Parts: sequence; structure tokens; C-alpha cells
Amino acid sequence: MKVKELDYRSSLFFKCSNVKQETIVDALDFFVERLKKLSIDLDGVYPGDVFSLPFAMYISDRTATPLKTENFIKKTDKLLLVFSALPFEFVSEKYISEKTSLFRKIAPNSPSLLILSERNFRGVDFQLIKGKVERLFSYQFIREARENFFWPTEGEVTAVSERLWELSRKELSNFLRAKRIRDSARKYLRDEEVVNLNLIDSDAELSLWEKFKKGNLVKPSLKGKGGKGEKITVEKLFQIRDPHLSSAVTSVLEYVSQSIEYRFPTYLAYSNVEITERKGVLIVPKVTEELNGADLRVEFIVRLEKIKENLKKVNHLIQSSIVELAKDVFKKDFFTPQIDSSIDEKLNRGSIYLSWYIDREMADRINEKINRRWLLSRLLYRKRIKTEFLELIKLIENFEFNLENLELLKAKLGSLWRKNSNLFKAKSREIFSAIEKGKLWPLVAIFSVKETSLREPLDFLIKLKGYENYHHLLSNLDTYYTPVLTKRIYRPNWERVIRGKLSIFLKGEPLNPKSFSTYVLQTGDGKFLGTLPKTISHYILAKERQGKRVTCRELYFEPDVFSENSYWVEIKCL
Repeated sequence: MKVKELDYRSSLFFKCSNVKQETIVDALDFFVERLKKLSIDLDGVYPGDVFSLPFAMYISDRTATPLKTENFIKKTDKLLLVFSALPFEFVSEKYISEKTSLFRKIAPNSPSLLILSERNFRGVDFQLIKGKVERLFSYQFIREARENFFWPTEGEVTAVSERLWELSRKELSNFLRAKRIRDSARKYLRDEEVVNLNLIDSDAELSLWEKFKKGNLVKPSLKGKGGKGEKITVEKLFQIRDPHLSSAVTSVLEYVSQSIEYRFPTYLAYSNVEITERKGVLIVPKVTEELNGADLRVEFIVRLEKIKENLKKVNHLIQSSIVELAKDVFKKDFFTPQIDSSIDEKLNRGSIYLSWYIDREMADRINEKINRRWLLSRLLYRKRIKTEFLELIKLIENFEFNLENLELLKAKLGSLWRKNSNLFKAKSREIFSAIEKGKLWPLVAIFSVKETSLREPLDFLIKLKGYENYHHLLSNLDTYYTPVLTKRIYRPNWERVIRGKLSIFLKGEPLNPKSFSTYVLQTGDGKFLGTLPKTISHYILAKERQGKRVTCRELYFEPDVFSENSYWVEIKCL
């Protein structure tokens, strides 16, 4: 039976305002009972993502059909492709579409089932529940599932660790226990507390018949490439062209800022990208040129413990600094500033608003009296972070692979993101261009795998590339950089390779329960050197099953120091 190339609609069974573990079991029971009633025989159940494994196990148990992987599927098989929830962890619309599309190549008669989504998703044949995706699994299960997650890739072999299999059984037991507890307390509960599912599809059996018996399957949409990077443009908060006025206003702001920073952490923003959530006092000025002077409006955003007490202190420091400035600079009457404040004690947040008109005469007096060396030193210090961005871009553009540069690159990426993520986003196009120029996406990918502290800035850059996450990037690469996992006892073998400049080779190991796709690195005469990380091995295995030739060469071998990063190789799938 051939699947018709028409765009059939998805079927939504239930809506639910409060999704619980027992709710999902009720919905799965409904689905399985309808399959049995219609005498629909499955050849197997296939978990479309690792988080769906407990649900796939339940359907498998109830229908007495096996869980199957790619090595045991025939084209004529009719399987149920099960997805967990949307959006959830790494599972996205793009993921489901790509997984379904690839799976249909090996099992074209297989409908797809999405357990839970916050909206009506049209990319699957059946959606069990429309409801809010909340915490359903234990953290232990989610953490292990993340370790076993991979982006859909042609040629891949689905396999999970023994630990994830055990945890999935445990999660399923938790779901069934929740249902038993609810059923035992049935007589004490209101009807809506017993069953809170609202049936949407009144022709559920007809929908199942059309999909399973007639093969009217939904065709997944593969439009678009994936993730999108957030675009941020730098906008200056000073709308003044006159350098004379600009200098005077800058001096006033720096003077007030200095008065506060003796007591509290203080940051003065000059552009929109510098306005970020931070503890302490954030000074956000808005300056416009009016009537041959400058209209200065400043918000002091205060985020401190004991906010009521500290807001008064900050207010006092602002007023004192302005009084001192007036005493030192202005000899006669001048426009006095207006100051007001507001407070939100629940959020430990307060704001002080300052409005001040600085006319031309006041600006002249400020520029005459101000210490130019002091002002320049403060402004140069502020520009240091921008210099660090230039250093980062230069490092990427001229990157030479060695351990020192690796550590420096990781440190700069992490440091600049922590200091100002908005400025990082504003500069991301320049960083992106440098990575493109240096062809360093394999390095970005392995950093994402190994360095959890760098996930946020790297994910942002990966989205600029058009991918949803680092797994999506890895599945589309043909070149991989990776450290070799080895032990100190194999160091003599490495020393022979380095001294003799020996060739190195990759060898695929057979599948085993602890590491289902392992690649071993060895010398020409069979001396063991180490293995590749599990994540990299998975994608290389998929490429090899596609018919690509896998080659391996030295990227960097540290001759003197032994560590987990001492030996790096470049792997190409051609």
C-alpha cells in the first residue's frame, strides 16, 4: 500500500485544562481501546524522541507489540511513531517534521502520534491532548534522556542507554501509580477531578481507520531551516549632536555615577544594549537637545535587598552629588533638577527619576571646571569591554589550534556573555562572520557538547546559522573536531605517534549495551589510543551508513601535558 501524496488533516482527540500523569494514561487507554475495537494490528511501536519512551513502552505493553528500531523495520511494516510533547526540551516542530519525514522513508505506512502540545499541531497524524506542557517527568529521567537525545539524521540507528531504559520503566510506573491512587480515591472526588478530558474528535474511530487502514497520512512540512537568531541593533541614549553639550551631560552623569558606586554596584548605560537585569544601581539616561540646551531625563533602577532602606540611601547620594556639583561649578542661579521615586517591595526593585534641563551657560561652566583627565579615564575604562569584543573577533579570525587558544576562546566567550549578553547579541553578526570565515563551526559544536557554561552564547550563534540547537548543527556537519577520550596508561602509545609521526585510524566498534555506537582510535599496527565522545560517534555512524567515507587526521596533539584535552582529531565524512 502506497501513501497518498495529499495533505490530510491531523486529528486532535482531547483538550485538558490541567494535564496530570493520570490524565495522560486515561488518554492513552482511550487510544489503545479504539485500536483494539477496530482490530488495527501494529507491527511495532517506535519512540520518535527519547522523552516519549515511557509512553511508547505503555502502548507496546497494552497492544502486545514490540518496540522497534531501524535495524528491525521492513518497508511493509505499519508502526506507530510516538512523540512526547511540544515544545519540550529539544523537541520542536522542526524536529518532529524532520523525524517523521526520515522515518517515512523506511516505514511509509506508519502514522505518528503526539502525546501533548500547547496548541493544535498539524504536523502529526494524531494529537492526543491539547493542554499546557508542565512537569511530567522526574529530573533524573530528563537528565539521562538529554544525554541520549540526537537530532534526526538519515542513516542513524536509534538506541538508548541501559540506564535510560530502566528510568523509563520507573517513570511509567509513576504514571500508573498516579492513576491507581486517583481511581482508589474516586468516591471522594468530584466528577471533573476524576476525568478532566474533553473529547474534541467525535469521529475518533473514523480518523484512526483512515490513517491506519486507508493510509491517509499527514505529510510533514519541512519549510524553513530552523532556529532564528534574535536581532538587536545598538541605539545610543544620547540624541545630541553638539559635542559641547554632550561632554557636559556626560560629565554630570559620570560624576553622579561615581558618587553612588562608592556605596553600591553601579552601571551607567550609554546605549540600549547596556540595559540589562543586574543587581545594584543601573543608570539609564535619555538625553535630547532642546532650546540650545540639553533635556536630561534619568531613571536610576535600584535592585537591592532591603529595598526601602537602600532606595533612600541612593536618593540621598544623588541629591548630595548634585548639591556638591552646584557648589563647585555654578556660581549663581541655575535650573534645579526634579527628583521623584517609586518602589515595589515584593520585587526588591525601586526607581528614582531625575529630570534636569542643562542650558548652554551651565554646560560652559561644567566643561570649564571638569577634570578632563578624570573624565577620559572613566570613559576609557568603559570602552574596555568593546575592546574585548574586538579581541575576540580577531582571535576567531586568526585562530590557530592549540590548548592555550582553546582555553582563551572559551574564557572570552563566557566572560563577554556574562558581562553583557545584550551587547554580545548586538555584536553577534561580527562574531558569526568571523566563525564563517574561519570555518570554525565544528569547534562551536564540540564546545556546545562539552561546555555547558557556554550553551547560551553558543546556542544564540547557532540560531543565527539557522539551526535550532547544537544537535541540529552536528547533524548537518560533515567535519567534526573532537578530543579523544583516553587514559594515562595509553600515553606511551600517544608518545610513539607524536615522535614517529605515525598515522591514526578510526575503527567502528560493535554495538553494546553501555556504548551503542563507539569509534576507537588506533595506530596502523593496532595500538589502542582512545575513543570518541558518544555524541560525535552517533553522527559519524549515521554519515557512514549514508555511504560517506570517514577519514581522521591529527588536529592537535599536546606533546608535554596529559589531560582530557591533550589530543584532538579532525574527522571528515566525505
